[in-house]
Amino acid sequence: MRRRSGFLKRKDGAALLEFVFCFPILFILFLFAVQFAYIMLTWQVVHYSAYMGARSAMTVNNLQRKSRAESVVKRILAVVSASPSDSREAGDRADDKYIKLDGWGRLPNTKYLDQQVDVDIPILDIDPRGVQCTVKFKMFLQVPVAGRIISFFAKPDKTEEELKWAEKLDNQSYALNPALLSQYSNELEVSGKEDKIKYPYITLSSSCVIPIPYATKFYPLTR
Repeated sequence: MRRRSGFLKRKDGAALLEFVFCFPILFILFLFAVQFAYIMLTWQVVHYSAYMGARSAMTVNNLQRKSRAESVVKRILAVVSASPSDSREAGDRADDKYIKLDGWGRLPNTKYLDQQVDVDIPILDIDPRGVQCTVKFKMFLQVPVAGRIISFFAKPDKTEEELKWAEKLDNQSYALNPALLSQYSNELEVSGKEDKIKYPYITLSSSCVIPIPYATKFYPLTR
C-alpha cells in the first residue's frame, strides 16, 4: 500500500503534461496577435492612402480626379500589398509606376495589387466640404490558422449554411478548426502558375474629405 500511495503522489511529468495542453492554445493566441497587428498596421496605411488620394484629386478637374487618386493610392498600398506569389518577371508584379522606387528598386509581392485596390471619387462635385475619396483594400490574411478564422467571420454576405456554422462557433459547439472553415471563408481567387488559387482576405475601407481652396474649386473640364 505504501508503494501504491507513493506512486500516486509522484509529480514527475506534470510540468510536461501542462505544457502539452497549454502550448497549442498559447500558440494560437500568438498567431491571432500577429495577424491583428498586421491588420491594424495595414488599416493605418489604407487611411493614409485615402487622405493622399483626396489631396491629389483636389489639384485636377473632375474628370481626372479618379485616375489621379488611383495612381497615388496604389503607389502607397503597394507597400502592404503582400501578394502571395511574386517573381522577377514583369508579368508577376504590378506596374512599375506603382512599385518602382528611385534608388532602391521594385517593391516585392505586388502581383495582385490591381485586384486589391478600389478607389471611389464622385465625378460630380456634390460634397460642399470638398473632395471625398473612399478606398477599399482587400488585405490578404497570410498568418496560418488565425487568418482563415478571421476571414470567415469577416465575410459580409454569408449563406444559410455559413450562418449556421457561425452560430455553432459562437455557441462553442465546435472548435475553431481552420480546416473546417476553409470552404466557407472569405476568399479572393487569383491566377496561379497552373490553376486558380484562393486566398483568405478582409476588406479594409476608409474615407477622407479634403476641403478645396476657393481659388482652385472651379476647374475647367480640360487643362
